[in-house]
Parts: sequence; structure tokens; C-alpha cells
Amino acid sequence: MEQKEIPLTINPYFVTGFVDGEGCFSVFFRRDKRMKLGWVISLNFQIHLHSKDKELLSKIREVLGRVGGIYESKNNSCSYIVSSLPQIVNTLIPFFDKYPLLSKKSEDYEFFKKVALIMNKKEHLKDKGFYEILSIKAAMRNGLTEVLAESFPNIKPVSTSNFENLLPKSLNPHWIAGFTEAEGSFMIHTQKHLGSKLGQTVKLKFKISQHEKDKELLNLILYSLGCGTLVTSNINCKVVVVSKFEDIFNIIIPFFQKYPLYGDKNLNYLDFVKAAFLIKDKAHLTQEGWDKVLTLKSGMNYGRNYELKGE
Repeated sequence: MEQKEIPLTINPYFVTGFVDGEGCFSVFFRRDKRMKLGWVISLNFQIHLHSKDKELLSKIREVLGRVGGIYESKNNSCSYIVSSLPQIVNTLIPFFDKYPLLSKKSEDYEFFKKVALIMNKKEHLKDKGFYEILSIKAAMRNGLTEVLAESFPNIKPVSTSNFENLLPKSLNPHWIAGFTEAEGSFMIHTQKHLGSKLGQTVKLKFKISQHEKDKELLNLILYSLGCGTLVTSNINCKVVVVSKFEDIFNIIIPFFQKYPLYGDKNLNYLDFVKAAFLIKDKAHLTQEGWDKVLTLKSGMNYGRNYELKGE
């Protein structure tokens, strides 16, 4: 199977799924003595990735109306950032209202949206709007900074009880692909096995990890895929795990053939598929086939040489 090129336009649900995993909606306060209230408020939507996925960020930017920009850092990373209030109000908000976020990140988006609409009416320049935004920020995932908390000690977070994170009965498959691009992994596990001819055995695993608070969403992924189990990784983390070979070969691999990954993770998927066919053909039971499995395993995920990516 050859690596797929990223198409001119990727499905908007893929973008939403990816943002559910990797996107960040932020509200910032910066001191400015020139302002009546002494502070400047700004908004920022950002996706931060390794520079190997710059092309994927470019395609996401295309789907989001070409707003914002992509900026590279010296540490092999790049960020897609939208901070213009008109672009946020006129482009980002209509997009995510039409293709809604499904994870608990949707709460931060709703807060972000509320702040944007307050600012768009310039109500943040008055005391009431300013303090309302402070209360909203206090309720967001990162909360108030230490400086803000010290400067405004009486600020109370707004209630989140009004948010009904209503999940659909089933998930759009493009959303699952996008969420997998952000939070999923394809893994080859090898271990010693005395009953095997070569003294070792191989097992394939597909995983999607997420915070405990998104347990219902992970269960919906299991329902939509029709396979796998939900396990606890640690006290705050739940993981969708598919490890039964028949499910890997007959469900997971065909699913991502039909609803492909477009970022660098697709390279891991393709190696995962190669390993699956070696196992299906029982080639892994020979030394030659086993060596191929080990080579695939060593080159996946953190072992991948990105300088050779295009070869």
C-alpha cells in the first residue's frame, strides 16, 4: 500500500475530530497602562505540532477558510494560529457551530465563543464585560494565571452546568479518523513466547487515549467501530484498545483505508498494515518474516527517521 497524498480538501469532520484532540482555545490578558482598565484581552486558536505535519496544518487552514497563519519554531515544531477577532467571529465560530466539537474541549470552545461575541460588541472595554470575561476565563481548562488571580482575587468562575455536551448516536467516520490522527496510535508488540518456533510472538494493537472525563465519547467510538474494549491506563486516562487480530484485519485496517489519515501518523498505519499482512500470511513464523516485523516495529512512532520520510 502506498502512502496517500493529502487531497486538496479534507473532510471538515476530520478537522473537527483533529481539533478535538490537538486544538486549543485560549483567552489571554496582558497588562497595558494605556487601556482604561489596565489590561488588553486577546483570543487565540492554536494547533501545535511537529514540523513533519506542517502540510497537514496547511490543509486544515484551507478547510478553515485560509484564516490565520502557520508559524515554524526552531525546535522542529510549527503552529497554526488564528488570533484575529474578525476571523474568529466570521469564520471559526460558524465552522465549529456547523461541525461541532464532541469532546469536553467543546466547553472551552463555548467559553471562547462567548468571549469573542462580547469583544465583538466592544463590551470588554467596560467594567461589566471585562469582569464577565475574567469569570469565563476562570472556568476554562487553564483557568486564571497566577498574576490574574492575585490581581482579581474575588473572581468566581462561571457555571459550566449550562453546557450539555450532547453526543450523537453514532460518530461521523471522518471525525473518528481526525481524532485518531490526534490521539490514536498503531503499535506492534513483540515478546518472548516459549511455545513459538522462534521463541517470540507478535501482537498488533490500535489505541485511542483520552482523559477519563471523555469516557462516554470513547465508548461511542467503540460502538461506531464495532470492536475493541475500554481499559483504564491510569487514574485519569481511558484507552480504546483493539488487539484481536481478526478485528484489526477485518475492521480497523479497512476503516482507515476508506477514511484515511492524512498526517505523518499515516506512515505508522501503513507499516502497521504491512505487519498485519505478514501475520495473516504466517510469514512472521519464519526468521525472514520475523526480521521484517522487527524492522517495521523499529521504524514506527519515535523510531521513525523523518529525514527519510519521502523515500
